[in-house]
Amino acid sequence: MSQTPSSNHKSSADFWRACRYLWPHRRIVIISIFCALAAGIFFTSGLSAMLPILRVLIYGERVQTWVDRQVAESRLGVALAENGHAVQIIKIKDAKLAADNHLQRNDELTISSAKPTDEDAGAVVGALADPNAQQATVIIRHEGEQLTQTLQLRPLPWYWHTVRQASSFLPRDKVLAIGAVFGVLAGLALLGNFVRFFQEYLSEKAAILATDDLRRHLYDHVLYIPLEFFGLRGTSDATSRLTQDANGLQEGFKQVLGNSIQQPINAVMAFGLAMLLSWKLTLFVVLFAPAIYVLIRKFGKKMRRASKKMLQSSSDMLGHLEGTLLGLRVVKASTAESYERRRYRAIMAHRVRQQLRMSKIDAMSGPIIESLTLLLVGGIVMYAAYLVLKARSLEPDDFLMVMACLASMGDSLRRMTKVNNILQRSNAAATRIFETMAVPIERRRDVRMDGKSAPPSPQHESARIKLPPIQREVRFDNVTFSYPNASGPALIDVSLTVPKGQSVAVVGRNGSGKTTMLALLPRFYDPQQGSVLIDGVDIRHATLRSLRSQISIVTQDSVLFPGTIEQNIAYGDYRPDRQRVIDAAGRAFAHEFILQKNKGYDTLVGENGAQLSGGQKQRLCIARAIYQANPILVLDEATSQVDAESEHLIQQAIESLMHQRTTFIIAHRFSTILSADTIIVLERGRIVGQGPHEQLLQNCPTYQQLYERQLLTTPA
Repeated sequence: MSQTPSSNHKSSADFWRACRYLWPHRRIVIISIFCALAAGIFFTSGLSAMLPILRVLIYGERVQTWVDRQVAESRLGVALAENGHAVQIIKIKDAKLAADNHLQRNDELTISSAKPTDEDAGAVVGALADPNAQQATVIIRHEGEQLTQTLQLRPLPWYWHTVRQASSFLPRDKVLAIGAVFGVLAGLALLGNFVRFFQEYLSEKAAILATDDLRRHLYDHVLYIPLEFFGLRGTSDATSRLTQDANGLQEGFKQVLGNSIQQPINAVMAFGLAMLLSWKLTLFVVLFAPAIYVLIRKFGKKMRRASKKMLQSSSDMLGHLEGTLLGLRVVKASTAESYERRRYRAIMAHRVRQQLRMSKIDAMSGPIIESLTLLLVGGIVMYAAYLVLKARSLEPDDFLMVMACLASMGDSLRRMTKVNNILQRSNAAATRIFETMAVPIERRRDVRMDGKSAPPSPQHESARIKLPPIQREVRFDNVTFSYPNASGPALIDVSLTVPKGQSVAVVGRNGSGKTTMLALLPRFYDPQQGSVLIDGVDIRHATLRSLRSQISIVTQDSVLFPGTIEQNIAYGDYRPDRQRVIDAAGRAFAHEFILQKNKGYDTLVGENGAQLSGGQKQRLCIARAIYQANPILVLDEATSQVDAESEHLIQQAIESLMHQRTTFIIAHRFSTILSADTIIVLERGRIVGQGPHEQLLQNCPTYQQLYERQLLTTPA
């Protein structure tokens, strides 16, 4: 298919355009997002719960003491450290809050001036953290001076009150306390996994439903694409877009609702925790983000181009497989297995090259970004060492927690790299799907966002009329038609009038325009000049449904659909009438062989009617035409591929139909031609003869040549 401007667009616009199919399932998506938020909260809570464990392991400090110190620091706006019997202010966090209490860096705070003990530091922290206290009297020592001062304590926030209450339930023993914290971590992990299950399931459910809607929309569109399109491009490409491309888009939906939501939430929450612990170190890391973004974008562009080429090669492969398997008898009869094998190998070699290119890009992106991350970690460690050892503005346990948060962010970024590659493949698939949807169709249909088709819009239908059943005649009026890219016209100035109930046989050499002429009647194609009229109404002004509902077509290729014999005879009827089906089969001389099947009319016909002979399939197609009871019948070489016995039965069925319908016949068999009321002879797209058999033998050289060359002989 030709590329549209959007197919050359370098962004993922087509994929995001396809995401509109998620809108009908927005409730599922919203619940999935809330589950992702909950999972992120549990993840970050578990991460933050590691801090007291690190404090116990590094400093031997009890969890309760650590919590009290955090509470005290928040109420005074300073950072505290135990210094034997006292606590020392090592950093001013909130200058205004500290100034209100005249606190300075390096101040030492104790409870009493009596002989100090090791428990004084804990007592100071406990007094400052007491949620019931609004003031605390302490002794402040600064540069050899000592004074007693009453500190004003700001109200304790609810979350610190909750944390302090929770810590009071932990064992005083340090080992048991670590075990209890790990128990909390396990509980948070279980809760996180629980909501993550729902998040992944719901996101996949929404992706599956949205893809199903898009497939139905695409299939609905393909059904109304003119035959001219498939005549030029075949059907395998559309099949590939309905299957492989839709699957690729579904994978993109899963990622955009899964990792592309969950991982950024995890990264943002981990980033927020890291900022609380050390904003300097965290911002230092963020400086490297643009370089990572540029790399991800570069790999994304390469992946998008490679994906589109791979999808096209998959379409070529499907086309080859379809042609080979449908013509397998010819392949075997021609001993062309080696030839087909070489062709298939060449197609697959091209496809493998495209797949390997995609795999190389996918495999390369991870190591390169991880190598950049390693350099980033080295820079972080050096800067952190400066903050811990020289500036003394970062505690070792805080540094480890920041590193854990940044590691979580790095893991999320690594997963997002894979997500980006998948989204680029999905964008290539979406581009191909929308290319198909951009192909003009025979008539406009309104399609809802859930993929279900709605009736044509009133303003569109106002330009068409509903064609009543034929009453007088079918007329071809100076019709000229050319196929796209053809060197010359297929029909030239064709004029013909067929009264209702009459039968016309159209004969001519191969390529003379017989099938083309009758393809204009149901408007598979429209003429460039002239018109086709039914009862004086140009069929281009009639709705397709009212036109085609009057026409039954039986082609030389017996077309059967997956399903039962009854479903094929009553094709298009949601509630088939069994008695009508039996009557139609009887008139088509098919009833007898149908009853010989194990399940009769409920017998499955198999793929393309594989369980039936050629004559049986053709008789079912004629039974279908009888069941439809349409006033116009088109028979296109209906007896060209059957044996003599089947031809005799089919001929009887056709003759009974010809006297009840307005019939157009294309045939090479002499017996079929003689049954027609009028014979039309075509030569290079022009009518060169018209009349009964005897008259044409006398005055139409083309007809004489066809007859003499035994193209119209009765089979023995």
